[in-house]
Amino acid sequence: MSKEIVVPGDVVGVAEEYLPGENVEVDADGKLRAQVMGIVIRNDKEHVVSVKPIRSSNSLLRMNDIVYGKVVAIPNDRVVIVKIIGVENNGSKVVLRDDVTGIVPPSQLLNGKPSSASEVLGIGDIIRARVISRDPPYTLTLRDAQLGVVYAKCLGVVIR
Repeated sequence: MSKEIVVPGDVVGVAEEYLPGENVEVDADGKLRAQVMGIVIRNDKEHVVSVKPIRSSNSLLRMNDIVYGKVVAIPNDRVVIVKIIGVENNGSKVVLRDDVTGIVPPSQLLNGKPSSASEVLGIGDIIRARVISRDPPYTLTLRDAQLGVVYAKCLGVVIR
């Protein structure tokens, strides 16, 4: 039996067939979407779909840490993959030596609902975010004050 691995934003079912379980949210179209990177678990008896997070034993960051990261991918124009490059520590910024991955799910992009992640962020943007999960890949939020893009990679758009 193969394990179905998903990233935040991936469709794991539909509301007509399953209820959202742990780490699953329902979008406006009634699709059930993963909130974390993990393994899909379907309980056909109770009609519930959940996502069991993939966890790592060596946690580098803690919940509520403020981090800086570079947007490296927006695979389905919903979830944003971030390479975390630094963390704030007692007012100073510390550069991380190890590669650390963060994920910004659609529900954590803005207080409003953008139709796509690329409306908010672009590849190469540097963001300031807050960690809202305990283990890698870290789930990040941009929904608080003072969070968001700190450096935007310009796409060469000319406004006349």
